[in-house]
Amino acid sequence: MGGRGSGRSAGFGLLVDKCEDYLSIDLAWMKREGMLIQGNSCNIRWTRGGNLTGTIGYRVEATGLRLIYRTREGGGEWQDVNDVIPFAWTGTNFNGRRQWFVCPSCKRQCRVIYGGSRYRCRKCHGLKYESQFEDAAGRAASQRHRLRKRLGKVGSLQDPFPQKPKGMHRKTYDRLAARDHKLEVRWVAGMAAWLKLDTQGSSV
Repeated sequence: MGGRGSGRSAGFGLLVDKCEDYLSIDLAWMKREGMLIQGNSCNIRWTRGGNLTGTIGYRVEATGLRLIYRTREGGGEWQDVNDVIPFAWTGTNFNGRRQWFVCPSCKRQCRVIYGGSRYRCRKCHGLKYESQFEDAAGRAASQRHRLRKRLGKVGSLQDPFPQKPKGMHRKTYDRLAARDHKLEVRWVAGMAAWLKLDTQGSSV
């Protein structure tokens, strides 16, 4: 099975792999799905557009998650992999415990591991999140769109901030509106820089 997707982003002249391009296993997702029962053995399948993109066998053991799959690099021979990703636990408030994966390579605790020839943490694979490739204007725009969607409005950022929805507290609405205004300032400044204009709209 291949660990990566097909897309990579360019940054500062280099091709950089993104987390979103790799098959991943999220410990929190497995827990929500009731999969982390000791002795449980099954398969995880990934699909995109209704097409199967990857599959891996797993078994939950007392000390870790055993992964069983086949891999090959550069069109070489297929190799069988039988690898254990250790578990670790840390304390939380009120005497609770939080479970983690431990990356077998760097020993870092992590919630998500990413596929390649071996499943390892994001840092060991040298991956970055999609959001890390966004510039300041792009991040501000994304956040403004999310604010509008929360208020039930999807449209142009040039449109006025949506009116307060029925049932929303005025204090909450005012806080969101103030947040949108701050993001708008960043968005406008970022767009002006991108268009090589100053903030007054004069050509540089």
